[in-house]
Formats: sequence, C-alpha cells, structure tokens
Amino acid sequence: MWPLTLALLTLLVLALPLTPALLEWRRQRDIGPLPIDGEHTLDVGAVAAGFRALLTAQPVLPGQAARATPDLSLEPLVRVNGAFVPSPAESAVGLCARTIVGAEAVLLPDDYAFARDIYGRRSIRTGQRNRLQGLLSDGGIVMAAGSELRRWAHASHVHVGERCRLLGPVGALQSIRLEAGCRFASVSAPVVRFGRAGGADGTAASRYAGAPAGELSPAEARDGRWLVAQDFTFPANRLYRGDLVVHGNLRIGTGAHIAGSVKASGSIRLEAGARIGGALIAGAAISVEQGCAIGGPVAAEREIRLARFCVIGSPDRHTTVVAPVLLARVGATVHGAASALELGRVESDSDAATAKDHPCPP
Repeated sequence: MWPLTLALLTLLVLALPLTPALLEWRRQRDIGPLPIDGEHTLDVGAVAAGFRALLTAQPVLPGQAARATPDLSLEPLVRVNGAFVPSPAESAVGLCARTIVGAEAVLLPDDYAFARDIYGRRSIRTGQRNRLQGLLSDGGIVMAAGSELRRWAHASHVHVGERCRLLGPVGALQSIRLEAGCRFASVSAPVVRFGRAGGADGTAASRYAGAPAGELSPAEARDGRWLVAQDFTFPANRLYRGDLVVHGNLRIGTGAHIAGSVKASGSIRLEAGARIGGALIAGAAISVEQGCAIGGPVAAEREIRLARFCVIGSPDRHTTVVAPVLLARVGATVHGAASALELGRVESDSDAATAKDHPCPP
C-alpha cells in the first residue's frame, strides 16, 4: 500500500507545474490576436486615422451629445478658425490643455506649450519655440524655429524650421522638409528633403558621376556575387553588375557604379558620384559623399552620414535609411523613410566642417 501511495504523491507533485499548460490547452484562451497600440509603432498614418475618427465623433455644436465614449472624448476642446486665442488662465502659465480643432487654418502663438493634440483642416502653423504633442492636417504643417514635437505629426506636406526637435514619428502624403539644426527620430514621405537645396530628381547627383571607364568581371565572382575576404577598395569609375560582399572595410571610388547590393562587415565609404543600384548595408558606419545615388535601403549598425546632393531611393522606388545615428547634410534627399534610433540631425555646412575632425572610417 505504501509504495502505491508514494507513487501517487510523486505523480501529483510532478503534475502540478503542468496544470496551467493543461488548462490553457483545454480552454484555448490565447487564440485571439494581441492588441497593438498604433502609437507605439512607427505607423504614424494609423495614429492619425485614430485621431481623425475621434474628431468625427465629436459634437459640432456645444450642447450636442458626443458619439464618442467618455474615455475617448477629446474634451476639453476649443474650435478655432485662424489664430488661437488663449484664455486668461492659459496666458498666465503659457500652457493650453485643450484639444484645438480648426475648421480651416490654425495659427499658434510663440512660446506656448500645448498638452493635447491639434487639428487644422487646411493648415497648421506653429509659433516659435512651441511645445507640441500631436499635429494633424489635411493640408500642410509648418513648424516654426525652435519648436518641439513630442509625439507625432501627419499632413499632406510638412515643413520643419531650424533647430526643431521631432521626438516622435512624422509622416506626410507628399513631402517633408527639415531645415538645418533639426533633430528627428523618424520621418517618412515620398520625398524627404534635408534643407532647401536638394537633388530630388537625381540630376544633382548625376553631375558628379561620368560614365564608368570599364566593366569589372572578377574571377572570384560566382552567380552574380563577388565575395572579398578582407578590406577592399572598389576602383573609381568602374562598373560591376552584381552584388558585392566584403569581410572588412570597404571604400568605393569616385564615379563607381555597382548595379547590385553591397554589404560589408566593417565600415563603408562612398566617394563622390558613386552609385549603388540595390541595398547598402554595413556592420559599422556608412559615409556617403557628394552626389552619390543609392537605389535600395541603407542600414548601418553604428552611424550613417549623408553629404550634399545625395539621393536615396527614387520617386518610383521608395526605400528606407536607418541607423542608431543618422547625420544628413543640407541638400540630401531620401525617397521613403529615414529613421534614427538614437540621434537624427540635419547638418549645415558649418556642422559638416566640424565633423571632419572626426571622420567616419575607413
């Protein structure tokens, strides 16, 4: 009898840790999809759509019942048409804690903080040194110099003035322009221009590169893939039709053209006028000099520097640039998205001159 009792007790002790798994297997409570908060993804379009749905649910006139549930209400809310006029209490503290909704345009005063989101159907023009949360417009958004966006913004086109800080994602249906001194986390649009002088159509890039002097056909290349097991310098003004993989640092000479993708375990430097047809991936840093053109995604594990007249992607081929640190010189252009996981900054000519003291290897 005692051996049987001991065996039963042993089985019971061993089975207890498996009880939750057995219950879950029988009840199947985890078959539904997990909810994902769109604001914690970089899909700023989804966040804007959620805010637009809340706007639709709000009463048009005071006294009307809101169709939104209380926990989704945008109240307290103020409707404006033109310049926003703060209340005496808001003027005293320099803070507006109301949602602002503009039937047409919204014009904000200088040196104010806004604790809730703002919508302007035709446009939003912020004041200088504003502190903002979320911005949504069916037309354009203009952020004046020195302002800070803490959450997100979405519009048809966005212009961000000098020395602004974009802590959250910014998306546009047409274009985004960031002036010198701006810091950003993630921007996405069919065309993203850093500063006023860009080469969005590729013509600025093409003037730095002539026709390749000759085509390379290395014996080491197999099936369109060239593998180099050490640091390598791709010769200037030469063409290679295939992918290049380098176990080490890579330098691509002036006017060189690689029709495929390029990957290096170390750093990559593109000299002026170099062209890459596909992706550009580095295990360390990437430095892209003037007039380069890259057709596919650009990613580095450490840092990316884009010089003037660089063009990433094209109007009919949107792509992505991503790195922990992304430094874009005034005049560079990205078609698609640019994301900096730690620091994104638009550099002026003076900033770039200072950076020469700490060049990107190799």
